[in-house]
Amino acid sequence: MHKATLKMGAALLLCAFLSPAAHAKKKCTRADADAAQAMIDHLGSWEKIDQGRRRYGQCDDGSISDGISEAVARRLVDNWDTLPTLANLIKKDRALKPFVTRHLNETLNSEDLEKIQVLATSSCLPGLKKLCADLNRAATEGLR
Repeated sequence: MHKATLKMGAALLLCAFLSPAAHAKKKCTRADADAAQAMIDHLGSWEKIDQGRRRYGQCDDGSISDGISEAVARRLVDNWDTLPTLANLIKKDRALKPFVTRHLNETLNSEDLEKIQVLATSSCLPGLKKLCADLNRAATEGLR
C-alpha cells in the first residue's frame, strides 16, 4: 500500500475517533447501576473516586450521585491532608475537578459544606490556591 494512502487512512481513523459521536455518553445499564451502587461503600480514596467516575460516570444520578457526594465530602472534611493527591489526579485528567466540585451540593450536610469552606480558606497549601477557591465556591453554592 502507498504511504500516502496509509497516512490518509490513519488520519481518517483519528478523525473518527476524535469526533463527538465517538464519545457520546455511555448508557447506564442496570448492571452498571448495580455495580456503581456497590462501589459507593468503597470510595475511601481520591484514586477510588476517580476510578469510579471513569468506570460508572454514566450512572452518576440519584442515590449513586448522593453516595459519591458523601464520599467526596468525607475525603475533604475528614482527610483534608489528601488534597495534594486530588490535585495530582486532576493534573492527569482535568474532568475530575468539575466532577468533584459538582458533588459539593445541597444533598450534603451543611456542617460538612461549612467545614469545607473553612478548610479551603484557612488550610490551603500555597500551590493549591485555585483548587481551594473552586472547592470553596462549590461548597458555598451547595449551601444555597
